[in-house]
Amino acid sequence: MKAIGGRDRAQRSVLKVGVVVLGLAVALSFFIGYQLRDPGPPEDIPRAIAIPALYATMGLLAIIGGLQRRPASVVAAGVLCLAGTILSIATIEFALPGILLILFGLRLQARPAQRRPEALIAAAAVLLVVSAAVALLAMTEARCWQATGSPANPTYALIPCTSQAGLVAGGQTFASGFDSGELTIGGGLVEAVLLLGALALTATTGRTRPGVSVLPSIDQERPA
Repeated sequence: MKAIGGRDRAQRSVLKVGVVVLGLAVALSFFIGYQLRDPGPPEDIPRAIAIPALYATMGLLAIIGGLQRRPASVVAAGVLCLAGTILSIATIEFALPGILLILFGLRLQARPAQRRPEALIAAAAVLLVVSAAVALLAMTEARCWQATGSPANPTYALIPCTSQAGLVAGGQTFASGFDSGELTIGGGLVEAVLLLGALALTATTGRTRPGVSVLPSIDQERPA
């Protein structure tokens, strides 16, 4: 019974940390949105959604791994959280949850029904999430813009970066700028497909086979 209680505590701890990671992803979204309050045209792919989506996926992978009692998936989510701290100073907050997921994942008891190569599945999920981050941050573009009208009701227009037209359009232009590394629709779509692929891979490969009990039997837990 003590062994069962220990596994239950590890599972509950994994689920709690996974929820915390989701909460931190939401907080990161608000932080990014607050930082992007400078004048400028709307983003094709909102950074405040695309980047936190990476971390929310890590939290969901941990929760799925905890619910299905899959240590490799939980550890993989922890590794992704640690790797995600390199993006910016705002993502350092994911370091502690990452460490905890690795520790709790190592203590989590895998259910007896699992026969698949769990390490390979977890590695594939990590590869998909990392590829999503690379695609999002690599498929960017630079853009130049100008704002006309009034600051209270601006009208934004994209202009060629080599053009100076409009900057002296009768004094109507009150702001202009050059933005590098703007996220693109293509990068956002690739990110979404890869993240959904990681979640689908983890969730579907962990389904219990019909007629197989998820919980260990009493005979398995009875001391010799």
